[in-house]
Amino acid sequence: MKPQWGLVAFDMDGVLVDYTSSWTWVHDHFKIDNEETLLAYIQGRIDDREFMRQDIRRWMELKADICRSDLETILEPVPIIGGISETVEALHDAGAKVVIVSGGLDMTAERIARENGFDGYLANSVECDPSGALTGEGVLRVDLTNKGAALRHFQELYGVDQMSTVSIGNSFVDVSMFALSGLAIAFNPIDEQVKKNADVVINAKDLRELLPYILRD
Repeated sequence: MKPQWGLVAFDMDGVLVDYTSSWTWVHDHFKIDNEETLLAYIQGRIDDREFMRQDIRRWMELKADICRSDLETILEPVPIIGGISETVEALHDAGAKVVIVSGGLDMTAERIARENGFDGYLANSVECDPSGALTGEGVLRVDLTNKGAALRHFQELYGVDQMSTVSIGNSFVDVSMFALSGLAIAFNPIDEQVKKNADVVINAKDLRELLPYILRD
């Protein structure tokens, strides 16, 4: 008997985006690294807002008038995993809502969602002034230490309970989504914690490899 999944939630960076993260893509464009900031975040010395603030201000140091459209242009060629639209279509055919829950940049999340038929997305962003120029602040919609809260938003929006939810992620920050899901899939995992908390572990270069595990007969 095929299980009835009402909601399927995908992490973006490292899952839909075939790259470490959309933030890192911008860093690499400017030839900078944020290892020190990342370590400070992982160790709990800075929070999500300060993490974003420090990243954004590094960009502004290199391009003082950087605006949202610049980021959209930089992010345009970010590599995307294969088989997204077909996967979303198959999940829709099975009756599920399909969403993105990401700490990545919303420019990329919006584009992937629009081009592949996702029902919704939540992702972080950059604050801009009326001209579109970055202010140096981030817009926090998905707390990396509690992605489960963003998942609950979609569960409540669509009236789907935890046992009818599937979550797909690749790192330890996705474990809080796994805890609120009936099926947890680690897709191209990058750490042991996400593997240990997943029901299924998949390493693949095409998202359609997920489907046999979700749409079992």
